[in-house]
Amino acid sequence: MTDLTEGNLFRGLIAVAAPIVAGNVLQSVLEMVDLFFVGRLGYEAIAGVAMGGTVVMVLMTIVIGLVTANTAFVSRHYGARDLGMVAKAVYHTLVLGLLFSMVLTAVGLLFSEDILLLLGAEPDVAVLGASYLTVLFAGIATMIELWVINSSFQSCGDAITPMVLVVLANILNIILDPLMIFGYGGIPAFGVAGAAYATVISRGVAFAIAFALLLSGRTPIPFSLRTKIDLSLVWRMMLVAVPNSVQSGLRSVTFMMIMAIVAIFGTVAVSAYGIIGRLETVAFMPGFGIATATAVVVGQNLGAGKPERAARGVRLAAFLNGAFMALMAVVFFFAAPSLIEVFDPSGASTEIGVSYIRTVAPFYVFIAVATVLGFALNGAGDTKKPMYATLFSMVLFQVPLAYILPDLLGIGITGVWLAVVCGAILQVGMLFSMYRRGTWKRATI
Repeated sequence: MTDLTEGNLFRGLIAVAAPIVAGNVLQSVLEMVDLFFVGRLGYEAIAGVAMGGTVVMVLMTIVIGLVTANTAFVSRHYGARDLGMVAKAVYHTLVLGLLFSMVLTAVGLLFSEDILLLLGAEPDVAVLGASYLTVLFAGIATMIELWVINSSFQSCGDAITPMVLVVLANILNIILDPLMIFGYGGIPAFGVAGAAYATVISRGVAFAIAFALLLSGRTPIPFSLRTKIDLSLVWRMMLVAVPNSVQSGLRSVTFMMIMAIVAIFGTVAVSAYGIIGRLETVAFMPGFGIATATAVVVGQNLGAGKPERAARGVRLAAFLNGAFMALMAVVFFFAAPSLIEVFDPSGASTEIGVSYIRTVAPFYVFIAVATVLGFALNGAGDTKKPMYATLFSMVLFQVPLAYILPDLLGIGITGVWLAVVCGAILQVGMLFSMYRRGTWKRATI
């Protein structure tokens, strides 16, 4: 466990961030491996999985809010050395996660194909995407509960255990991917659905290990299944979770609406956008690791009554993430064609994918800083401000602009990419203004 309230702040931030970054990068590599194998089935399969991933993002927004609330409560009480409340928060988040996962399973199983068609998917793409989604949502509970437990360990300064669990799950997933997609021996070929089977099985194994560890008493969290439900705590957690869920929902809906606009330009455009989404996931995941560590730094230090130390951690994280994303922007800008053709050897997706990267990548630094500031506010439990920033910059600004610019400027799909850039610039400006006011330092949860 790493105590982020004392000692060298840079070393503490790196000690928590590095394992998270490693786990996130491996997770991104896994998603690229999924896409690589699915890509052997054709660009329609790529488009189906890409659009299916968008649906997952939208339906998982409630759970994202719960995990954010869990991070805020666990890190805050861990910083205050109240381990009883740490355990209580983890228990309540697991119960709420299980309840919401049941809702997600029902929605995913019943409406996957209809949602994909609503997004503008062609019928064959919708069928492929639905076959992927129905399997994924059938096993979503173990994925959500694993996420909750990992965030609990990270909030206490233990980023190693979650990393090991992610490594184990992803190695198993990579082994299962070709077996489940193409079949081998007595294992039938499930096609696109095979990628989802591999994900569900591997995450189920990791969750079983994580839950056993939580019950073992070998962690600082004195977890007990005999904990009684405290409705007042549920209410307080929901006050933090709901604005973040709305924020995540707005972000996901924005992505979904942009996907629908991209679909107007054809299946090849959707395929290119899906490939770019996976590539950006790899680029952004180290930043999300740094941002997650920032939330823990903020939570622990506010719990310990050290708001200025929390602010120093935010500045340090913003610099590190900005510098890293500047480097990634250069790599992506020049290597774009080769990277895209790894996943679509036909070359059909290359031109559109390159146009996106060459337009958006120069502005990755803005996205990097916005990510850190948003996580910092969330870690303080001040989740309403990032929600407002997302609403105005993405839903009310970026989406209409993406619809208008292609025809207004006569530049086709490049207009959509320009809208993404404009939305990112507005968002970082709003978040910086909100952060500078300093009210997050006095936030109560």
